[in-house]
Amino acid sequence: MKVLIMAAGSVGGYFGSLLLNNNEVGFVARGNHLKNIQQNGLKIISKSTGNSTFEVNAFEIPPQNFKADLVIFSVKSYQNEGSIPIIKQVLKSSSQILSIQNGIGSQEFLSNHFGVDHVIPGATYIDATKKSHGVIEEFGGNPKIVLGGNHKQIEMINSIFENTKINYEISIDIQCDLWKKLIYISALSGISCLLRQDFESILSREESKNLVISVLKESLSVAHSLNINISSEIVQKIITQFQKNSLNLISSMYEDLKAKKMTEYEVINGAVSRLGKKMGVLTPINDIITTSLQLHNQNLS
Repeated sequence: MKVLIMAAGSVGGYFGSLLLNNNEVGFVARGNHLKNIQQNGLKIISKSTGNSTFEVNAFEIPPQNFKADLVIFSVKSYQNEGSIPIIKQVLKSSSQILSIQNGIGSQEFLSNHFGVDHVIPGATYIDATKKSHGVIEEFGGNPKIVLGGNHKQIEMINSIFENTKINYEISIDIQCDLWKKLIYISALSGISCLLRQDFESILSREESKNLVISVLKESLSVAHSLNINISSEIVQKIITQFQKNSLNLISSMYEDLKAKKMTEYEVINGAVSRLGKKMGVLTPINDIITTSLQLHNQNLS
């Protein structure tokens, strides 16, 4: 099967490398990252699957004859619009697009462009970073993809993922899973960016810890207003998880902020804020985070 990785960042590059044994995989990349991959291969440093360097088919624009059975969509949300022409070029009538982006809104965005029957909603759980151009490090252990979809879509995923090292799970309620992840990262990423502190420091002070709890509760309230079936116990479960792993908690959005890069706040805290207004749910902390990161992005554009 032919798979297009859109694009070969930390998430797409890692999972794409695991598909190479059984599939023909193309990686979209650009700049020095693309140049290094083409010259030296895609290097993966992984706590879960070991270290390897792969010779891969990488390009900025796919060749005209590259038609994908599956597109794995993992770009940052602010790159969505620019991805559409590339995806259109590789699609055929039977193609599917698996979205493993952060936040909420990717499924709707892709469905508006390509039709709901061609979009598989998913979430990924992975700690990874682009260590340098052409080098991706997975450091968290046990990365996983959770996905939904209809019977035909799941059959395709099974045929592509079987006999690979990808750990994946078919969800019985993918919207619930997407919101559980959003609630988690709205607090981790949002408060890290708001306070410009590592999460261990944030949790060590009662005042900042209370901000974390407030964001969790706001995001959960919005989910409940949309009839997403999530227990209120999730707030305490996430706080316990945060405290247990505080030394290892890294927000990719905060890393982007520190590096003076664009952030994908629109699909995380921005989504909570926007949907809260739509549903009449107050989300004051998410609103502040959204405004702060909106100004950050505007100053970079």
